[in-house]
Amino acid sequence: MEGDLIELLQSFNAENNSSLQFLKEFETPEHDAVYNVYLKKLSYNASRATLHLVRKKSDDIGVASVNFKTKELKVIKAGTLDRLLDSLFLEGGEIDGTYVRIFLATFRSFCTPKTLTEKLAQMYEDYDGSEKARSATFQQSIISVLSIWLDLYLQDFNEPPSYPCLQALRSFLKKNLPNSDLFNRVQHRFSKFCTDDDSDDGVCVDSVDCADGRYVVHGRTLPSPSKHGELIESVEFSQLNIRTIAEQLTRIDADLFIKLEAHQCLGSTWNQRSKDKANECPTVAATISMFNSVIFTVISTILKDIDLKASKRARVIEKWIYIAQELRILKNFSSLRAIISGLQSSPIFRLKKLWAHVNKEMMEIYTDLAQIFSLESNQIASRELLMKEGTAKVSTQTRRKSKTNGVSDAAMYRYDQSSLCCGTVPYLGTFLSDLTMVDSAFSDYTDSGLVNFEKHRKEFEIVAQINLFQSAAKMYQVEPHRRFCAWFNSMRVYTEDESYALSCEIEPPSTAEKNLQKTISKTSVTSYASLALSYSNFSLKSPTPSDGVSIGSASSDSAHPITSQSSISSGDSDGSHHPDRRVIKVTLLTPGSDDVNYKSMILTNKDRSMAVIKRVLEKFHEDPGVNHDPSTFCLVQLTGKHRELQFPSDANVFYAMDTTSPNSTFLVKKTSERTPKKMFKTKSFS
Repeated sequence: MEGDLIELLQSFNAENNSSLQFLKEFETPEHDAVYNVYLKKLSYNASRATLHLVRKKSDDIGVASVNFKTKELKVIKAGTLDRLLDSLFLEGGEIDGTYVRIFLATFRSFCTPKTLTEKLAQMYEDYDGSEKARSATFQQSIISVLSIWLDLYLQDFNEPPSYPCLQALRSFLKKNLPNSDLFNRVQHRFSKFCTDDDSDDGVCVDSVDCADGRYVVHGRTLPSPSKHGELIESVEFSQLNIRTIAEQLTRIDADLFIKLEAHQCLGSTWNQRSKDKANECPTVAATISMFNSVIFTVISTILKDIDLKASKRARVIEKWIYIAQELRILKNFSSLRAIISGLQSSPIFRLKKLWAHVNKEMMEIYTDLAQIFSLESNQIASRELLMKEGTAKVSTQTRRKSKTNGVSDAAMYRYDQSSLCCGTVPYLGTFLSDLTMVDSAFSDYTDSGLVNFEKHRKEFEIVAQINLFQSAAKMYQVEPHRRFCAWFNSMRVYTEDESYALSCEIEPPSTAEKNLQKTISKTSVTSYASLALSYSNFSLKSPTPSDGVSIGSASSDSAHPITSQSSISSGDSDGSHHPDRRVIKVTLLTPGSDDVNYKSMILTNKDRSMAVIKRVLEKFHEDPGVNHDPSTFCLVQLTGKHRELQFPSDANVFYAMDTTSPNSTFLVKKTSERTPKKMFKTKSFS
């Protein structure tokens, strides 16, 4: 025993002096899988007599007393489906709870629910007949995994009309565990699916592309304005008070967000324009539709009355700013961003004379609210605010009163402490953008064809945040308001062309704006974030570019409307601050040449290394000494003094580049060549 203790002391003494939980990391291939192996720090649990002997021996051999021990931890990094399934269970047969949650949240990209059911059933039967104690533990763990799956992801089993996954599970349980609780639950679920399609367990969403360009969420989200056959009279925007509108928008947003199936956000499937692809993500589409509806409603309420005086039209803008402020207090960041996007949309943003009539204090509130969604530093302001208040019961925001007399329901703005206890509805586009970034930066499979499970771990970190905020969204308690539903459902919204035409009728464009319009493409400028919150092809209709919220929105970094003709053409038309493109400086390293010639190029969020290399070669094709075979070149970013970042051939450069570097300078060179020191001699690296 003494020898073991001395070996223990000598082996783990370094761990005792380290604050790191994981000592080191390395990869080891095991047949059809790749693992990361860690040394994990664990508390050293022993009897008092043993610990006393440990301390005594510590003094004898001159080392510090050991309070911890280490254990080898094997974590799968990539593997076949069979190896990934093996990792669901620990060595003793117990389930690995964390891994199970990650797997069940992300497996759909490499395995169908029916296949997973059949695989787990086969594993259960394969353990039958082996060591009784060991096989019983593994079999019970398999049943636990199936039970967790049924509880957390019931929608995987709702596949009418034949319900193949549920049928496979039902057959397996009937054969092996006919009297189990899980079998009874599956039987009940199957009966319920067959009788009424289980309409209470999902979102009944029918995203319809109406003739007026608006996507409407049908079903339980927006109930019919009539009740017991009673018809509700036409309701105007001015007849609804601010608090009611904010609460009802929050009720709808919270309902949709709670019913959001987070796994539908994975793999950028929601990003596909194809209706077949979009239909695979109905809960995401429902949130997108609602977001667009709010944007278009904001635009329509401001533009619909052509003969309205500028001062009165400004009161409409001020009311929307008041509503946005109320949404901020309610912590509904989804509709808050939608309203800001609507106010920054091209048809509204260009109305300089109208914005001049908006109360100065209201403009300050508007500026503060718009700043929440600034694109600076990867939207750090909105992210920090969400982390600070996301799960808190009370918002830190209080109402700012204005002396404006145009809003009739100013009495709503008394500080009501009881009204501040609320949930949270985050802006879904932030999570969709992050998941798209992960999807672009990590491949689904390794070069050897194994499932890249590291990618799914990254995805689950974001999915877990969505699940956390879904719990927070359940704190709202708002009853439907029939008059609001009547107004919101019946509100006439305009197409892109109609909105811009009305805007120009209200305030005719200047000569400079007309000339600039001739050069603007009619094609929509899209990004991952704008696709996240717009299926509407809402194209750019003014020189003000999109901020990545909805196509046609102005930049979130510009809280105030355009105030001079010179600013019309400034914007960020060079793409340097656009969320899905950057302007970079590129050069081609030519052997034997001392000249360094830089050219500008727009990098988009879809550009991979080889595509960038080809474009750079095309830019410098006039040099007869250049070998135009892209595969013989590599792309590097000069990130600092004598430092460079080389991109793999299939890397997404937009997401892989070092955005913290003060210089976006890229170099294309022969793969075998070293970067000359002269390339680093620029002012930004000194």
